[in-house]
Amino acid sequence: MLQEQLQLVQRSSYYMEIQRLDDQHHISDSQMWSLIDQQRLQSLMNKATDYVRLFLTYMKLLHEEIISCRGKLADFITKYDQGLLDIGVAASMQQKLQETNHYIDNFLKRLNCDFTDLDLQTSLFPSTSRISMSQIRISVIVKWPVIFDRSKSHVTSNSVYLSWEIAKQKWDESVQQFVIDVKSLHPNTSERGQFKCTSLSYSIVVSDLMPDRYYEFSVKRADAANLVYGWWSDTMTLKTSDVSKREQNVPL
Repeated sequence: MLQEQLQLVQRSSYYMEIQRLDDQHHISDSQMWSLIDQQRLQSLMNKATDYVRLFLTYMKLLHEEIISCRGKLADFITKYDQGLLDIGVAASMQQKLQETNHYIDNFLKRLNCDFTDLDLQTSLFPSTSRISMSQIRISVIVKWPVIFDRSKSHVTSNSVYLSWEIAKQKWDESVQQFVIDVKSLHPNTSERGQFKCTSLSYSIVVSDLMPDRYYEFSVKRADAANLVYGWWSDTMTLKTSDVSKREQNVPL
């Protein structure tokens, strides 16, 4: 279970979010973004990327420590059953058990990776701007990975139906754009070896494929300007139907 949870946060995408805390200047979000100094913003984006990488490294090390502690506890139980323990070892293992529980609690709490306000040393806005840093909140939000629903995919001789979902969510009402990368694993000169499709829904029909071919499909959210970290995309391989075999099975 912990391994699956770690994998989720490693495969998630992380975005910078800038929110206004008040609207006393009646400035729209687009106007606010246009007032931001782009060089300072890029510096903050780099800082946020480092922050996320540090978080993921910490979670990985924490998970490794939990696995190590569990191994020592399992060894302790085996020796206990064999009557090979003394009082000192038992006391040490009691402390190790407490440490393990502490690591697990810490791991589970940090899974709700809600990055609060980033520690800013400089303002994102020029000194002449009507907006001050006290009027905005800057944070890094997490979006769970996009995963193919493999049970719903099906193929024909020249098309593939693909469906996907957001991990840990039954449905997301917000409008999102997804990018589907299509790659022929054995292309020839008469077909497209690799191309991309986009979708605003959670499914797509990829057409104009060649029969009896293996294709690799991957899906992810479309890149956004406020993306600070997110490299993973779900991938699966499907084979289109063989037309000749289908024709052979047609009864005369």
